Amino acid sequence: MSSSDLHDRPADALAGAAAALLQAIDDPDSIADADLRALLAGALRLYAAKAETGMRAPLPPGGGGVTITDAMLLTTDLLHSLNVQLFELSMWQAMTGNCIAPYQRVDAPQS
Repeated sequence: MSSSDLHDRPADALAGAAAALLQAIDDPDSIADADLRALLAGALRLYAAKAETGMRAPLPPGGGGVTITDAMLLTTDLLHSLNVQLFELSMWQAMTGNCIAPYQRVDAPQS
């Protein structure tokens, strides 16, 4: 895929990256650490931009294959890299109301 294709069809590029990441789970060294960090940073920024414009849904049902350990590792490393304590996250959520609403929780009763 050329760089022109990446700009013309970003959704296709993202789908290709997601597929490549899934394939790399069995061989993590096949993806350079710097490339993975750049992809994660871009994905996080895109998620935040979409969340600020109304998309507030967790991962697909069942977590999209993400385990609790996966989530804890990423969350811990992300907060550490930004020098943010868990208490500060809790305070930010309380002050802004920016958290998953009870009806959006994946464990909420379905009506």
